[in-house]
Amino acid sequence: MIIDKIIHPLYAAVPIDLGPIEGTGIFQANINSKTATKTQLSLFLSTIITTITVVASLAFVLYFTMAAFKWITSSGDKNQVSEAQTQMTQAAIGLIVVVVSYFVIGIVGGVLGIDVLNPADMLGIKP
Repeated sequence: MIIDKIIHPLYAAVPIDLGPIEGTGIFQANINSKTATKTQLSLFLSTIITTITVVASLAFVLYFTMAAFKWITSSGDKNQVSEAQTQMTQAAIGLIVVVVSYFVIGIVGGVLGIDVLNPADMLGIKP
């Protein structure tokens, strides 16, 4: 009965029209043909960087969770605990490398005048 009072208003809500969504990543934009040729490389690089960052983050979560499970199921065996700790350390170092490389890409892009991490800005689109 209580759940019906909560779910029914949510279910009966009016749908929101988001309009057409084109592009990739969080900087989705409507691109016309004139600007598409100039920024095609930056959009490609942005998509690649975003994909690699997401895959690396998911790999960290999976690798870290597997190490934690190995630690929990080690039954006090010092070798397995040591392996799990090493695996967790390697996962954390991998995540740190991904985050630092993201900042390095931003700095290099800023020096070269190419904002690869924000291609919508190059297209003149205000988020």
